[in-house]
Amino acid sequence: MNHQTPVFQVVGYKNSGKTSLLSELIAYGAENEEHVAAIKHHGHDEPLKVMHHGTDSYRLHESGAFMTGVDSPRRLQLELNHPEGYPLEKLVSLYRFFAPDLIVVEGFKEESYPKAVIIKRERDLELLKLENILLVVTWDESLTSHLELPVYKLEEWKEQLPEIYKLAKGA
Repeated sequence: MNHQTPVFQVVGYKNSGKTSLLSELIAYGAENEEHVAAIKHHGHDEPLKVMHHGTDSYRLHESGAFMTGVDSPRRLQLELNHPEGYPLEKLVSLYRFFAPDLIVVEGFKEESYPKAVIIKRERDLELLKLENILLVVTWDESLTSHLELPVYKLEEWKEQLPEIYKLAKGA
């Protein structure tokens, strides 16, 4: 199954508001009966915490299974060990198997999927060199007033969600 779900990235530097903006975008989609899937890049050196320490699935994982899955009537959880990060393209392919209406991605700045860039301070302007920018979210209009791209003020993001969601889906 190769469902071509649209992918939309939100990129910015640490504490710029990426997770908050994506949470609002996901909630908007869910309120409109859309299935939105999320991928977050964990770019930190410390490893992720094991999902369920002390459970049977944890024991299976610790026995050497490279992938462990737990399926219940309402939720599926997967844990996968790999020596290096998976390319975003492979993660998107996995997510598309489940046929969501939209896949949102936090991070993976250098990838070429359509994206929103968050500009919080002057040094963030270097992010405008990234490819496939659809829109900019700004903390400070004076930094972005020269742009020809659509620019949304951070405090007006929520009011613009219908328009931004359409852009994210490529509509």
